[in-house]
Amino acid sequence: MQVTPQRPKPMTRQPMPGSATHPHTPTPTSVPKKQLEELLGYTLFLKTVTNEHVEGSLYTLDRTTNYIALITQGSQQENLSFRILKISSIKDILNVQAPDPQHAWMSSSLRRVHLDALQAKEADALKGHLQQVAKQGVGVTKEAQAIFDALHKTLPCRWSNDTIVVLDEVLIAPPYTIDHCKANSSSAASLARVKKVLEGERRRLAHARKESHSSAA
Repeated sequence: MQVTPQRPKPMTRQPMPGSATHPHTPTPTSVPKKQLEELLGYTLFLKTVTNEHVEGSLYTLDRTTNYIALITQGSQQENLSFRILKISSIKDILNVQAPDPQHAWMSSSLRRVHLDALQAKEADALKGHLQQVAKQGVGVTKEAQAIFDALHKTLPCRWSNDTIVVLDEVLIAPPYTIDHCKANSSSAASLARVKKVLEGERRRLAHARKESHSSAA
């Protein structure tokens, strides 16, 4: 007599203890962002995926990070407590209340930030800073800086190490007298002009020092 072998019954995997599934756990799109955006300023009563109840006024929504910020305590702008929640952690919006009058400042429109204007302002500030730095000699004497400052009132000049560069043509090396002024032959006119201004400024500075010493005496 031939015996037909029976197929084994398929085994059913039993869930591990503590691994109960949550069939109603929402996906990250359970609460649409658009719905939340329309509730800015409103008081929300939320339930999270962990069944925690959270209450607060919706302050802002960040589409990039998918987070919201709720004001949970305080009515003044400088004394506020916030709660940050990821949108995907919100299971349900249980209730919505009209905006709190104490948070009316939240509904005020914000001015658009013009990045081009900010970048231009930053560039101007950096340029101004570099120009100021160029006016300060590094490792030079007080007298040398005083001569530079006096020349700069009349002629465009800058520092190159310890040498004063005037009109980008004339170099004045330490000790910054007319005998230490140099320029190419093509800049003879500029050289003569710089020497004349330098001589006058040195004379003026010497006179100011003399008067200062007389006053101190």
